[in-house]
Amino acid sequence: MAQTQERRPWQDIAQEEQNKRDAAIPSEWRLQNPPGPEMRNVMRVPYESGIMTAEELAWTEKDATELLRLISEGKLKSYDLTLAFCKRAAIAQQVLNCMTHIFFEDGLRQAKELDEIYAHTGKVVGPWHGLPFSIKDHFDIKGKDTSSGYVAWVGTIAEKDAPIVKILRDAGAVFYCKTNNPQTLMQLETVSNLFGRTLNPHSRNLSPGGSSGGEAALVAFHGSPIGLAADGGGSIRAPAANVGLHGMKATSCRIPLAGSNFPMKGCEAFPEVVGVICKTTRDTEYFMRNVLDTQPWRNQPDMVPLPWRDAPTPKKITIGFFEDDGYVRPHPPITAALQAIVKKLRENPLFELREWKPYQHSRGYDVIRKLYFQDGGADNLEAMKASGEPILPLAAQSIIGPHTKLRTISESWALNVEREEYRTEYLQDWNQHPDINFLLCPVGPCAASRHDTARYWGYTCVFNCLDYPAYSFPTGLKCSPESHPQDEIYTPRNDMDAYNWANYEPSEYMGAPINLQLVGKKWNCEKVIRAVDLIQACLGVE
Repeated sequence: MAQTQERRPWQDIAQEEQNKRDAAIPSEWRLQNPPGPEMRNVMRVPYESGIMTAEELAWTEKDATELLRLISEGKLKSYDLTLAFCKRAAIAQQVLNCMTHIFFEDGLRQAKELDEIYAHTGKVVGPWHGLPFSIKDHFDIKGKDTSSGYVAWVGTIAEKDAPIVKILRDAGAVFYCKTNNPQTLMQLETVSNLFGRTLNPHSRNLSPGGSSGGEAALVAFHGSPIGLAADGGGSIRAPAANVGLHGMKATSCRIPLAGSNFPMKGCEAFPEVVGVICKTTRDTEYFMRNVLDTQPWRNQPDMVPLPWRDAPTPKKITIGFFEDDGYVRPHPPITAALQAIVKKLRENPLFELREWKPYQHSRGYDVIRKLYFQDGGADNLEAMKASGEPILPLAAQSIIGPHTKLRTISESWALNVEREEYRTEYLQDWNQHPDINFLLCPVGPCAASRHDTARYWGYTCVFNCLDYPAYSFPTGLKCSPESHPQDEIYTPRNDMDAYNWANYEPSEYMGAPINLQLVGKKWNCEKVIRAVDLIQACLGVE
């Protein structure tokens, strides 16, 4: 009789993977006196580590567009820049646990080759020549593991680059690491049994969000100038908000999604969108423009053949704003920030701000939650069962509940109809105010969430349901216990509202950055980016 092979404990596999990752950090880049857990804000650690030169520290804090200019003008070598980012990424890993796979040597080798090409030709190979680029773990990079947060998927070696990775590589991007994403990829927290929990560099008792929290933490710490991510319910916008960065979810089918390893592949009920987490609006525009200039629709049949269209500065920008989606009230710092930004914009004649009543957002939230797990969560649960790893709290909260069930084909069709009806009604409601160009609202009901508490996605996932472009941008404002006390007399409207409100402890959010979200109609990505740029110029914020 054949012997049944005993399954290795999932804990052993996870520890082995973490050990391999940590061993890839050179000994000379290891912190001699790593900060203890009592140190919340770790943004100064690179300066105090003695690992980086003053030049390297300065380079790594510039945005991608500026670094590319310096490289193209021969003022900065890719090797030197990549070395600087590798050092800072190594420090980031030791204080934030943000990376899954480290291949610094590959990146340095690639950077050296690009420098040699530039030295011989005096030209760059493409618009991303020599720029280090971090990649969220679930994207395929040839020859690298794509475990995507599941213990059972360790050893899933990509045979080729994902199409978006190939576009970037062919244009000169340098790849040197992959970053952490959570179990199921359906959390606004970044934690897995495989690689553990990622922390927020501004306050390590807070989350950098999810599911692209590894990217958010690394870019915010200046361990990467720009990071590739994806958004199916807020997974770019929420992490960007948690760390005070830029992140846009474009309309779907403009940037290639193929070559991603995640559960529920083939599900087209809700749009997953590829984008970047970065430091400035011009970096967001640079990414969108240069990817679309490659005409990805020629090789990816699911792409819409819509090239980049410059958005001129309008004579007037009319924005509808709302502080509350009617279902979960945001914490006081979020409301105060939105009110302050509205006041500031109203002082500028370019902007007109009007109060806006969001159209049935609780309904949109309900629709997309039912669209997410139409297999009853089986694909995700089977991936966990294969290794024996337990389901984590926020993964359970997103998968297990009344909105999740194994649906028949007829029920799935009916949900698609429900989604399209909501999209149509929302657009018709907006069209009753034809001069409203954009919507301004919170990114979430709190600033960076406390660990394992981010249960409500409604401020982001409704715009996934609608497939509208939505941009999370920093306001330059931060949470302050003195300025944002708790409202003790608030009466919650429902259980989720009560849960969110009970989680507000002002001192816990001290110093957390505050982002807001600008939303446009479908396909108007370029206009949204331009409007955010103009808003930030008015605010005096990058």
